[in-house]
Amino acid sequence: MGSSLFGTLNNSLQAIQAFQEALSVAQNNVSNSSTPGYARQVANLEALPFDPANGSSGGVVAGPTTSTNNEYVNQAVRNQLSNQGNYTAQSSALSSIESLFDVSGQTGIVSALNNLFQSFSAWSATPGAASAQQQVLTSAQSLAQSFQSTAASLSQTTTQVNQNISSTVQQINQLAAQIQSDNIAIQRNPNPSSGVDPGVSANLEASLESLSQLANITVNFASDGTATVLLGGQTALVVGAQENSIQANFSTTTGSVNPGGVPNVVIQDANGQDITASISGGSLGGLLTVRNTVLPSLQGNGTQTGALNQLAQQVADRVNQVLTSATTPSGQAGVPLFTYNNASPVDVASTLALSSTITASSLASVDPTQPTVGNGAALTLSNLGTSTNPADQIGGQTILQFLSNVAAQVGQQASNAQTGQTAATQAVTQAQAVQTQISGVSLDAEAINVMELQQGYQAAGKMVSVVNSLAQTLMSMVGSG
Repeated sequence: MGSSLFGTLNNSLQAIQAFQEALSVAQNNVSNSSTPGYARQVANLEALPFDPANGSSGGVVAGPTTSTNNEYVNQAVRNQLSNQGNYTAQSSALSSIESLFDVSGQTGIVSALNNLFQSFSAWSATPGAASAQQQVLTSAQSLAQSFQSTAASLSQTTTQVNQNISSTVQQINQLAAQIQSDNIAIQRNPNPSSGVDPGVSANLEASLESLSQLANITVNFASDGTATVLLGGQTALVVGAQENSIQANFSTTTGSVNPGGVPNVVIQDANGQDITASISGGSLGGLLTVRNTVLPSLQGNGTQTGALNQLAQQVADRVNQVLTSATTPSGQAGVPLFTYNNASPVDVASTLALSSTITASSLASVDPTQPTVGNGAALTLSNLGTSTNPADQIGGQTILQFLSNVAAQVGQQASNAQTGQTAATQAVTQAQAVQTQISGVSLDAEAINVMELQQGYQAAGKMVSVVNSLAQTLMSMVGSG
């Protein structure tokens, strides 16, 4: 009987220890319920075999603690965070650009250009009126200022996007260093069979999610639990204990045909190789889209003139050609209305100005071709915006069509970014909900779990008390005998 009592006592003590370990796991879950990246841990209780004939008295012991961390779900969250980061960055940058091209025609270049053509029309009705002539100069001056202002704003946006790219690259390198540190901690785990420490795992997953918001990444886990992070699916950012930093190059001019053009931004790996094309997601991907695609299409770069400069040059050249081919009512030769830096195609808009030689009385309204028309030149200029004459058009579009399409394209890009941001945010919420359902900590569920474990603990404790009482009784009986 004594051996049976001591066996029961031993089983009860093992059960108490098992319940203590399980309670510790549950308490750790509760403490980390709000910790980013933390996955709920599950304490497993294992039943021992019960076979009295062969000396197996049963009982319960603590088995290995398992994690509910699900890499498939985690990767789904990272993918959606990458999309969200991409569209959010685009939307923020494009909003400032969109405001420069008012499709309603109430402000900006659209309004200024329409006002110029209207002043030409009023001048053609009364070509000799000083007030009409002066209004042409005033409208031309406003248009030149509008081009300059828009060009300056695009330049400021470029500077801001460059700063954001630099900041994002720095954040990527910092997160890569943190992931490297977590990998080292995992490699130093003195008991690999017990799995990755939940705290280190939480830090690692939080860093991976933060990184996915900044760029599109692929994550692979080695057998020892360390993470290999590939930027753009092919550039090794972190491999085990090794971290490879990236950098942004703002001065690459290879293949430039416009020396004055702003070069595109190039992202380079640790060996200086260009990896820009592989970065399509996250904040960095969105910023690169605006910086290397949208902005150059408007302000130009080393390989293209840019729509704003095309428009400014076409308006200035055609207006000047018409005026210099005409004469004033007194027979004087016409003079140019606009001037700009013709040495740099990408600086036309930023340097467009009213000619210093033009005066109201020197505006040439007479078309000298036979038969002479006193307001012929002014009429030609009033119709310039909608003229289908190939010489007046830009790429087969009238001047106003070209400007309207540019404004509509910018507006559509901004709208697409905003729509994408909204959809991506919803997708992130849904993916995180699934992640929480699978790996998150429910305080209610943990509370029930703790109550059940406490009941088991108390039952085992009572069994120890009963066994202890029986043992004392047995000892008393033996002593009295």
